[in-house]
Amino acid sequence: MRMAINAQLKDKLKDLRVLVVEDEFLAAKSLETSLRKMGCEVVGPASTVDEALAFIKSRTIDAAILDINLSPGTSEPVARALRYRNCPFVFITGYSNISVLPDDLRGCLILTKPTDPVSLAAAVGQLAEHART
Repeated sequence: MRMAINAQLKDKLKDLRVLVVEDEFLAAKSLETSLRKMGCEVVGPASTVDEALAFIKSRTIDAAILDINLSPGTSEPVARALRYRNCPFVFITGYSNISVLPDDLRGCLILTKPTDPVSLAAAVGQLAEHART
């Protein structure tokens, strides 16, 4: 699938270090490919909370994409670690019900799976604005 990104957005996303937390291999690869096409540097992907937290501790991360449901559990601890570091993130989920999230995380940006490239680029663009301010 071809993705057209305007020059201004492409400049904003260039070299943005994005952590991908996704436990489904094909979904993770799809996100990774899309992000690289946008000019982002992909950190990960991490398929577990522990892997994601290790990346957060050991790498410089500008933004993150978090699958809400990880096996087992949710990405809530990762979201909290990123929030503590003032690192913007977006949740991604295949479910329409986000009740698994605690109240303080329900106002976060959420994408639904499957995510089209235009929506992904727009969301990552929003993250980039917060990351580089």
